[in-house]
Order: sequence, then structure tokens, then C-alpha cells
Amino acid sequence: MSVDLLWTIGLSFVAVIVFLQVVSLMIGVNRLLKLQLWTPRKTPCLRHATGDMRTVLEAARAEMEQAGFRYMHSWRERAVTAAGDVPASYCDVYHHLAQDVHAEVYPSESPYEQRLYTVYLWNTYIDGRALLTLNGTLNTVVPYPGRVTVINDKSSDFAGQLATHLHVRELITVQRTDPVDAPEIAQNLAERWLVRLEREGKVYQRGQRGDEPVYGFRFWPALKMVWSLRKGGWRKSKTGMGSASSMSAADVQAVRQARDRYSFVRTLCALRSMSAPRWYQLSMLFVSAVFFMALGSYLWGLTGALVIAAIIALHEAGHWAAMKLSGFRDVQVFFVPGMGGVTSGEKHEARPLTHMLVYLAGPMPGIMLALAAAALVVWQPDLLTSTTGPYLSMAIMAALLVNGFNLLPVLPLDGGRVIDLLLIARLPWLRFAFSLASGMAILAYGLYINDRVLPAIGILMLIAAQFQYKLARTASLLQKQNVAPQQDRKFAVAVAELFDFLEQPQFIKWSFTSKLAIGQALLPRYLGRLPGWKESATGLGIYLASIMLPIAAIIALLILSPGPTLSLAAQGGSSLLATTSGQALPDIPVDQSKTGAASWEEEKNSMRQARAEKLNAAQGEARVATIKAAIEEASDSDPEDALRIARIYYAENNNSVQATYQHADAALSMAHALGNWAGEDEPENEKKNQADIANYLQEAEAILRTRLNNSGGDKNDARLLAEVLQARDYDPDNPSQLALKQEVVKLFAKDKHPGDTQLFGAHQMLARGYYRSGSIEEAEHELQAAYNDYECAGKLANNFFCQTANTDMAWILAGKKKFDEAGKLLAQAINATTDAPAKGTAKRNKPGIQNEELVRTSHQIRWMMALQQKDFVQARAEAVALQNVKAPGTGTWWIDFFLSRNQPISNYQADLMLIESLRALGEQTEASKLSERLQETQRKAKTAAAKAGRPVSDEQLCRTPLYGNDWKNPFQQTLLNIEQRETRCKARTRASS
Repeated sequence: MSVDLLWTIGLSFVAVIVFLQVVSLMIGVNRLLKLQLWTPRKTPCLRHATGDMRTVLEAARAEMEQAGFRYMHSWRERAVTAAGDVPASYCDVYHHLAQDVHAEVYPSESPYEQRLYTVYLWNTYIDGRALLTLNGTLNTVVPYPGRVTVINDKSSDFAGQLATHLHVRELITVQRTDPVDAPEIAQNLAERWLVRLEREGKVYQRGQRGDEPVYGFRFWPALKMVWSLRKGGWRKSKTGMGSASSMSAADVQAVRQARDRYSFVRTLCALRSMSAPRWYQLSMLFVSAVFFMALGSYLWGLTGALVIAAIIALHEAGHWAAMKLSGFRDVQVFFVPGMGGVTSGEKHEARPLTHMLVYLAGPMPGIMLALAAAALVVWQPDLLTSTTGPYLSMAIMAALLVNGFNLLPVLPLDGGRVIDLLLIARLPWLRFAFSLASGMAILAYGLYINDRVLPAIGILMLIAAQFQYKLARTASLLQKQNVAPQQDRKFAVAVAELFDFLEQPQFIKWSFTSKLAIGQALLPRYLGRLPGWKESATGLGIYLASIMLPIAAIIALLILSPGPTLSLAAQGGSSLLATTSGQALPDIPVDQSKTGAASWEEEKNSMRQARAEKLNAAQGEARVATIKAAIEEASDSDPEDALRIARIYYAENNNSVQATYQHADAALSMAHALGNWAGEDEPENEKKNQADIANYLQEAEAILRTRLNNSGGDKNDARLLAEVLQARDYDPDNPSQLALKQEVVKLFAKDKHPGDTQLFGAHQMLARGYYRSGSIEEAEHELQAAYNDYECAGKLANNFFCQTANTDMAWILAGKKKFDEAGKLLAQAINATTDAPAKGTAKRNKPGIQNEELVRTSHQIRWMMALQQKDFVQARAEAVALQNVKAPGTGTWWIDFFLSRNQPISNYQADLMLIESLRALGEQTEASKLSERLQETQRKAKTAAAKAGRPVSDEQLCRTPLYGNDWKNPFQQTLLNIEQRETRCKARTRASS
């Protein structure tokens, strides 16, 4: 290992330690400034009403009475934190008659204190001043009004604290107040505490809650308090245990547990109630942005820092908006110098998908904006040569890099948080390994690229590994014991139960501070819930789409306009490198500027030139294949060039004395190319183009018939003639053209091979012609021929054509009342599309739209057969089964699931089928309810159309069509009759559709 590498790691480690101390200090200040304070009102209470705190107060009573104090009464004090769910505190009030000293005993709330309780010794004087002696770190850093003299005693026991108080009191010559007035004075001090602190500039009034003012700490007093508290933490108190010396170890443990439970609940309740004031939010954002810009200018240059700061600001604004819209509490944004930004907020009870959308709301706006800007630049490349071109390209590249990097599945990036939430949250130890691996990966990558920020982030994550280990250990046990609060539990009660969980023997050696940190980290898991597998799949699909769609957009830009896209990437990358190196931004020559239209024309001409060069180079037998490939390539993107190449093909092959295959093929190519081009030609040329197409088809047909009649043709001629006949303008549903359909089948059959979709389609068209002409047997025979010629026996499982032939045959057999044969066909098709089941287990359908459509059609046929057999119970079962079949969707399961969660699709056909079955069974009430639901759906659709400004007819059109597969028409007619009867709709025609 080199010395430079050791220096890098060492300096990064020291920087991280210093950074952690500064961050810890700022977190403390941040929390104090976010605290909302109100008057800690004191009210008398009975001693047995102190609840769990009675054990702590009882432990103090023996010591107080031993020192000569007499118990007077107990106070119930509302928490100074302005939140309704923070538990109240309780104290016992004592008075030393001989020494005239008042004492209030509170349970200790500081994790740094060894004492279980804190004793406040005080005296008041007739001039309004007071003397207060404390012996506890936390209480000595709390600000008090200037009229209160606070003595921070460091004695090891209560006797020393009392002696210190009496010693200081002897130095005060002012007369003390009457002990009888002590309760009233204590209440008055509590009532006026925040008012006096406001006059002294230590707190300010930040709002109202009802009739009560709400206060907040000012910055410098808060900073002083945190600094004093941290010094107290570094120099932990070594005071004794008070009366613990006279208590058994078990009693001490029980009292300490009660004290810790009380402090745990109050602390987490106070943290939950925090809310940063507006001035503090804006100040933190501004100050952190200034520090970010200062360090960023050193690391990346001023221009780079401005661009990156703008990108991070947009990124965090996305998080902020998503949190606000989702109802998160205490949402705050600030920059982290040299690293990025942070948006904090809290809503433990939010749904997992809500958290995921909050994570993705950061990077996605930046990526979408960058892609939109890139598309604009590609469309207008002259933007790259403008004065703002280098800055625009640099911003686009930086936005894609920063936000794309943030989508990587590595903690603490947003992508890592999504993976952690959706996949790893259920497996705490895997979550720990994922966090550890993420830290090592970031550290290694940062060292590999010699980055100055990433190694520090990696070291920071590795330092947190101990905490992550404890968190994994706790979460694993929490999951194993299935510990969770009830839904109607108050927050304070739920937190108390969480503390009881952390008091198990496995965590006995952990400090209170560790338990508090672990408890706070566990709150989202404890109060919320883990995502279900469907939620995880949906969220993972959205996350993958967030990655793949931008990549697809970039690839599309590269395919459509490779030149401008590559220029944008090159200029943006070079601009980023230049600004981070302190160099001037590179200039792009002006002659590279092209408009979008000019760029497209140039690209089209370039492709035409490439095809022309291929055609010129192709000779002999390869020339025909090259020409046909060029025609096919140009057909979609450049119909004009496809027509030009087809004319070349035709000109080269129509001069032969003999009728040749190439001549006929060229004539058919001319007909197809002219048909594609006709849509872009002038309207007045439409009749001429149609006549020319007919002439080319007739020419091709005459040539091929001549070749076949003279025995000079082969199976290729037969197939080409079949294609020519299909290209002619004839109605495929017209039964009068059976002869033409029969000829097409015979021609394709001469070149028959397994999987021939052209022959399959010809068989199907002929079967429809037979069916419409009334020749049901011939239609059945033709479908069987399609099934056999396609060799469906071995490929029925997932082949659309075979499944279509099978279900079409079943429809015909059902129409002929051959119910057993139709049922066998359907069972054969369903069995072919299911997995081979294990013994004693049910069969499971394979996923896929084709299989779902097969199941739907199967239920429709079986319902129709049951209706004809008057087996209405079976008909109802088929209708109910059809309702449970997933409706056809987009073909992407996670998109269909996401859409169905927002707008479930009703199976309209199944509803009509069920209504008919119920009425046939005499269940009129249920049928009427379902019918009313359909009518209500139609009324809502009509109202929505009217609100949207779309034309609405007084007559409601039926949703059931009467066209499609001929053998399915009886089923469609039955549904139409049911729909007209139930909804009073008008039958739909092709024109109305």
C-alpha cells in the first residue's frame, strides 16, 4: 500500500471524525431550535397518581427524610414541550423546617446522570430573587431567568449539595419569604419562567396554540446549552446513587428501569413534536448553501459549484414537495457541504409505497428535465453553438450523472433506500450486510477514481457499522417475536412498549443512549409496516422503470439523431472536466450548427445514399435480395425511396420475353410500394394510384398463372400468387368469394410447412366464409385442417394460433350442441397451458395474456353450453369464475397491477352472464342489485363525459358488439339481448363504434 493512499485514508478518517463532532453539535442545536415550548403548569396531585414514577420518588423519600426534610405534597407538571402526547412529569415537594429550605425531587431525565433523581434546593426572597442549587448535568444547562441564582454543585452526595446551598445562602442578607407562601411562589415561578426568559432574549414567542403562547429557543442560548451538555457528556458525572446505597441491587435495577422508561418515552415524544420555525428553515438552507458553494468552488470551480448546487436544489425540492403532499411532519431542506443535500421529514405511519415515491421524487424531476432539455438541443442543435451552449450541455450532463448516480442501488443513495425498503427491510441481517457492502463499495470506488468526497462517505458508513449491527440484531428479534403496537395505540404508549422490548436480556449491556438511538431508528418499522410482496413487486417495477425509461430515451435520441446527441454528450463532458479543472469552457465551432429539420433531411439523404451504394455494389443473384431488403428497410421510414427502389426492381425485370418470377415479384413490390406512398401523395392522384396498383396486381397474377398453367412454375410461384390474390381488393368476410378463398388455400398448401401463419390465416378466412354461407361442416373441417397443417398437437401450450383454432372449433361444436366434444377441446387447451402438477396439488396457470384470454373464452363457451342445457347452477359458476379472471391489460404485469389499484376494471361480460344466470335461478334480488350497479356505472360515465365537454347522446349505446368471429355471434347476441333488457341501451353498429 502506497504512502499516498495511507495519507488519503488517514486524512479522510480524521476529517470524518471532526465532521461527526461538528454534525453532532449542529444536530443538538437543530433539535433545540425546533422545540416548541409552553408554560410548564403545575397542579397539585395525589402521590399515588404519579404512576410509574412512584418507584423513583419512593427511592428519594428515604434519603430526603433522613436529611431532615418533611414531605409536603406532590406536583403534576405539564411537559414544557408543546405537544399533547408528551407524558407529564411528577415531583415531590419537601421542606426542612429547621433549615428553612424547600426541595423538589424530580426523576432524572439525563442519560449522563448516575443519580436516579434530581433534587432542586431553593429559597425565595422578598425582593423577588431566588436561590437554586442543583446537582445534575442536564438541569444545570437549562436557562433560568437572571433573577434566579443557580448553583451547580458537584458534591458526591445529597448531604454535600445541602451544605453547599446553606453555605451560599448565608452570604445573602435579604429576608426570605414565608414558607407558607412556597406553593404559590413555585407556581408563579413556573408560570413566569418563559415570560422572563423572553425578556432576557433567551427565547422568543413563535406562535399561538389556542389561547397559549408557544415559545422557541434563540440560536446563541441554544448553542451554549448544547456545548455545555456535550462537555457534561465528555465529563460524565461521578456523583453517587443517593439512597441506592441502602437499597438492594434488585430494587436499584427496578427503580433505574422505571426512570429510563420514563426518560425514553418523554425523549421520543419530544423529538416527534419538533417543528422547525420558518426563519430557521430558511436560515439553515441559506447558510448551508453558502458553505456548500464555498467548498464546492474549491472542489469543482465556481461554475461547477453553481451548476451542481442548482441540480441538488431541484433534487431536494422534489423530495420536499413529495413529503409535503404526503403529510410528512417537520420537513426541512439543507445542503451538506461537499456531499449533496438532505431533506428530512417524519411520518412513521406512512405506507411503504409512499416512502418509495418520496425517494424517487428527488432524482426523477432532474432526469426528466435533463432529458427534455437534451431533446430540445437535439431538435435545435444550434443551441450548442450559442453563448450558453457549454453551460446548457454541462447542466444536462451533470443532471443526468448526479441523479442517475443517485438511483444506484447503494446506500445511502435514493436507489439504495428503495431497494432497502422493498427487498431488504424484511431481512435485517441482509440489510446490515447491504449497508456494510455499500460503505465498502463507495470507499473503494472513491479511492479508485481518486475522488475527494466519496472516501469520506464510505468511511462514515463504515463507522456506523456498529450501530447498523445493533439495529439488525434488534430488528431481527422484533420480527421474530412479531412485536407491533395496536393500531389505536397512542404514540406514548407504543413507545413505552418499545422500551419494554429493548429491556430484554439480549440488550442488557446496551447503554440508555444506544437504546434511545436504536428505538428512534426502529420507529418506522415499529409504527409503520413492512411492504407486502405485491407492494414490493409494484415498487420494484416503478424503480426499474425509473432507470430503464431514461436509458431508453437516451438510446432513442442516439438512434434518431446520433450526431447532435453525441455532440451534446461530448460538449457536456468536456465542459464538466474543464470547470472541475479550473479551465475555460470549450468552444464549439459555429459550422456544426444545424436545425432539426435540416438534420433530419441530411440523415434521410445519408440513408438513401447508403442504400444506393449497396444497390450499385450488388450484382448477380445477390442483387435481387439486396433490392428487396432495401425496399423493406425504406418502407416505414421513407416510402418515397421505397417506391424509387421498387421502380428500379420493376424496370430491371419487366423486359424479359418469358414470364419470370422476378417480373411478378417486381410488379407485386410496385403495388405494395405505391400503396404505401399513396398516403403521402397529393389527394388528386388517389384514383390514378389505385388504378396503377390494380394494374400491377393484374400483371403479377397473369404472369404467375401463365407460369403455373405451363408447368413452368413451382411452389414459390404458387405462394406468390396467393399473396397477390390476398392483396387484391376483396372482402375477406364475403361468402360469395369462396372460390377465391379456396384457391388461396390451395396455393399456400403447395408450399406447406409447419408453423406457416399465411396458410393458417387462409384456412381461417375460408372457414369463416363457409360458416357465413351456412356450410357448418365445411367450416369445421377447414379449422381442423388449419390445426393439422400448423402442427398444433405439439405446440398448443403457448401458441396463439393453435389456441385460436382450438377455441374456434369449440365455439362451432357448442353451436352444433356437441357439448361433450367442445368440453374435451377446452380441457385439452387448458391442460396444455398449465404446469405439470405435483401429486396431490392443484394445477397452476402459467402467466401470460394469451393464457388469460384462453381461460376467459373457455368460461364463455362453457356458460353458453350450460345455458343451452338449462344447467343454470353451472352457468352461474362459470360467470363467477370469469369475474375472477384478470382483465386484459398492457402486457406488463406490474403496470397492470399499479393501474388496477387506482382504477379496477369491471368484467362487463361476466356481469351480464351472472345476471342472466341469477334470473334463471330465481334470485331476482341479487340480479337486480347487479343490474342497478351496471346502470349506475353507465350514468357515471355519461356524467363524466358531460363534465369533460364531450358530446353526450340521449340514447345510451350498448357495450356489446355484434361483429367479430362469426361462430361467436350467438354468444354476443345473447349478451346484447341481456344488456338491452337490463340497461335499455341501443344496439351498437360498426358506424357507431
